Amino acid sequence: MEINSTSELATLAAAAVGALVSIAFAAQKVIGTWKGSQAETSIIGLMHTELERLSEQNTKLSVELGKLQEEIIGLNKALRDLTVENQSLHTQVQSLTAEVTRLQAVLSGGVNGSSS
Repeated sequence: MEINSTSELATLAAAAVGALVSIAFAAQKVIGTWKGSQAETSIIGLMHTELERLSEQNTKLSVELGKLQEEIIGLNKALRDLTVENQSLHTQVQSLTAEVTRLQAVLSGGVNGSSS
């Protein structure tokens, strides 16, 4: 291609500068998109790692919660047994109290009857 005038040279230079600017903008956009994509990939990787860690913790917590529930069930059973035993003892105390009261009445009657 032969350049015949300065205006053609200026036009060609302007076109070259325009092309270089367009290429620079396109390259910047590609690099920005790649960096953004790389950042997104990094964030997704971190989130995946954290999700795995939380899953392991959740499993451990579930096991411990199961153990705790078993202990609570055992304690409730022991409490129920103690309540039944307490009620039985309470009934025996009532019977013994009634017997003591009856014996006191008999003894009071015998003492009063013999002193008259």
